[in-house]
Amino acid sequence: MGEKTINGDWSEYLAKAISEIEKRFGVEALIVFGSWSRSGGGEWSDIDLLIITDEVRELNPLDRFTISAELKKYRVDAFFYTFEELESMSLKGNPLALSALIEGIALKTSPRVMELMRKVKKMYVKKGRTWLILSPNTKQAISNSFSIN
Repeated sequence: MGEKTINGDWSEYLAKAISEIEKRFGVEALIVFGSWSRSGGGEWSDIDLLIITDEVRELNPLDRFTISAELKKYRVDAFFYTFEELESMSLKGNPLALSALIEGIALKTSPRVMELMRKVKKMYVKKGRTWLILSPNTKQAISNSFSIN
């Protein structure tokens, strides 16, 4: 532990967590976000990992939390969402969704997640620690075409 980059111990932790996730779910996208995507994390940083899978649709929030807690042994903070949930969150300006989609490092993705990333990058800009909408007209135009299938 204590690696300053996502090499060595950190990449091993991440690989183990991803392997465990992919054994349980068909994964559409995996995106590392937070401090690891912005600056390479640090000794005390967990790896924030956004997992997009429609297979969590029927799971209640407590079950998702339990699965996420199981991945803590790899120093991974796992966030499970369906594509529709992520799309809705990003349209509403949810900071977790925006951080992942705009600043994140996609380890695995699909065409519709890539398109969502492209659209969200046009809608928002980060000023300090706050996400700002570029223009209400931009948001309306993009949200009118937001359903990506």
